[in-house]
Amino acid sequence: MSPEKMDLSHIRCVVFDYGFSLSSGLYFNVSPPGMTDWEERVQRAVFRGNDDTITGPWMRGEIGLVEIAGLLAREIGLDAEEVLWYLRQGCTDLGFNEAVYEFARRVHCSPLKSALVTANMDVFSDVVVPSHGLDDLFDVIVNSADVGTCDKTVLWPLAFNSLGCGISYRDSLLIEDGEKNPAAFRKLGGMAHQYLGEGEFCGWLDGVDFGENGSVAPSSASSQKRV
Repeated sequence: MSPEKMDLSHIRCVVFDYGFSLSSGLYFNVSPPGMTDWEERVQRAVFRGNDDTITGPWMRGEIGLVEIAGLLAREIGLDAEEVLWYLRQGCTDLGFNEAVYEFARRVHCSPLKSALVTANMDVFSDVVVPSHGLDDLFDVIVNSADVGTCDKTVLWPLAFNSLGCGISYRDSLLIEDGEKNPAAFRKLGGMAHQYLGEGEFCGWLDGVDFGENGSVAPSSASSQKRV
């Protein structure tokens, strides 16, 4: 559906994805002194090319950051508590995709409800959310590690139930990168926009109509400062 024809006047809720949608910032961006290859070491020891034997259980809450720190400590020869500190510190100052973040702020200042639904690790709930004030920006946050599944078709209804007011797919819009989840959201009765980049997103947003009942305040009306 072309942007100029997308009528969102019935929408009461916007559901945002986190990784590579709201933010493309990489975790663990603070390294121990002198360890210039920290990011490579973390990727090699922990993610191993996004090896599901580690990332899958981590995002399902079956293991946590403490275990990850222990694994990484053995790989690089540092104390596990020291590694844990750097891992946590490296999630306290992450960048955002400004167009999506600004839209989330506008939704926050409007009559619309908002939810942040993510397949993520315990460090997201424990460090990323409080460090960046995301719990103030969104009405509901659902993280896979807190629930035990990465299946968004399970996570989305949990967000709807927490929001109440009868909100469901039929009156919700999803903002998420990738093709799979936006397609699934549409199949379940919702509307979805696949995030493809900042310029494209701004162009899309200029062409949609939320109507009077869900009007999104202009950016100048938003007084919340990003932390």
